[in-house]
Amino acid sequence: MSLGSRSSRRHHRALQHRAIALVVLASVLVACVFHNGASNGSPGSIPSDLEPGDVVHPSPIPGSTDQTIELARTKIKHIVFVIKENRTFDTLFGRFPGADGVTQGTTCDGKTVPLLRAPDRVGDQLHSFFDGITDINGGKMDCFAQGGYVQYLPQDIPHYWAYARRYTLADRFFSSIYGPTGIEHLWTFASQSDHFIDHERPGQFGSASREFCDDPLETALAFRSMARQEQERIYQAEDEGAQGLAQIRASLTSRWPCFDVKVLPDLLQQRGISWKDYRGENPFVQPLRMVRHVRFSSMYRNVVDVSEFMRDVKARKLPAVSWLTPSFKLSDHPPTSICAGENWFVTEMNGLMRSPYWSSTAVILTWDDFGGFYDHVPPPHVDLYGLGPRVPAIVISPWARSGFIDHDTMEFASVLRFIETIFDLPPLTSRDANTNDMLNAFDFTGRPRPPLLMRPRTCPAR
Repeated sequence: MSLGSRSSRRHHRALQHRAIALVVLASVLVACVFHNGASNGSPGSIPSDLEPGDVVHPSPIPGSTDQTIELARTKIKHIVFVIKENRTFDTLFGRFPGADGVTQGTTCDGKTVPLLRAPDRVGDQLHSFFDGITDINGGKMDCFAQGGYVQYLPQDIPHYWAYARRYTLADRFFSSIYGPTGIEHLWTFASQSDHFIDHERPGQFGSASREFCDDPLETALAFRSMARQEQERIYQAEDEGAQGLAQIRASLTSRWPCFDVKVLPDLLQQRGISWKDYRGENPFVQPLRMVRHVRFSSMYRNVVDVSEFMRDVKARKLPAVSWLTPSFKLSDHPPTSICAGENWFVTEMNGLMRSPYWSSTAVILTWDDFGGFYDHVPPPHVDLYGLGPRVPAIVISPWARSGFIDHDTMEFASVLRFIETIFDLPPLTSRDANTNDMLNAFDFTGRPRPPLLMRPRTCPAR
């Protein structure tokens, strides 16, 4: 090897290291501005809002000019929020070119291990609120269960990768709360959970179906009312990982998971904007059944079976805002087939893309929580509830940037902020008021992207 070639390689490595350092610095800066007053992970830094509260005016978001917002409102007339289950970014897209992903992880005993290839049906991992805190481990991201250190290859989930390549993939999108499934879905409507950290007690695993407002005997875990000083102690305990769990548990109470909070459908109905919650059969995922004024009013007629989504598309009755959630067996929740779940999504998107709605629609696809699977990016600690570990998100629209990786820090409340921005609605809580509005994922000045029609594939045998 010549001296010149060795020198050239050293120069190349130096440039690589410099580029990596700039990416890390940019990530830190983004986390710092993600929530007003939110911690960026530095010791002793405590956010001003430890409970998502009411707001009067939303904060300005850098990059979203009045001109961009007005242009977005002329192009986007329908928004579909698709929520699948229990995967992290590294699990699905850790190998995606240009994204912040890894192929190995760190364990609680300090070892570095490869992320093994995940089978089509992977085992379920623990992913409660407490498991999220344990696995994050104060930002070290090193205490996941052994079965969580797995990853899919591109050929295992080719359609998800195809959507990510054609449209926009977000690689700093986090779940709103540490876990688990049921309560995460509530955040996709309310940008809060009325202090609840779970949809039942003691946890979702192996328990009977839930009825929420229809069963006054049910209870679920929630933070009790606390003064600011105690809230700060709990916030700091969350940064201690497993060592802080006893103190966190002491701050909890059990109460009936039936309550009244303002939800995005309230704002939509007040403005005469149509909406529906298309929901597949899943006893643990019934967020609006927890909200008393929705469950026991005519609003609940808008909670319909997931099969009605495509019927409404074909009948040209698609509402302006839709939540679209598959049945459990098609949700990607372990131990179900991720191939079957991917095929369901392809079928729904093919129908939408073939319809007249495609030209004016934005689809946001994400997964509701980390599912106990490994991810290497520490989430911003913005309040008592999260953020939880990173989950994948794909923005699919004729106006989404093509082949773009969005490095902006986002969460479920960002989708609510996006909906609020498009339809000129006020924020629900300090969470959606102070988060990103997702408009960076769009280009409304260029030519619209064509549909990506794909054929469902044959799934592996059980």
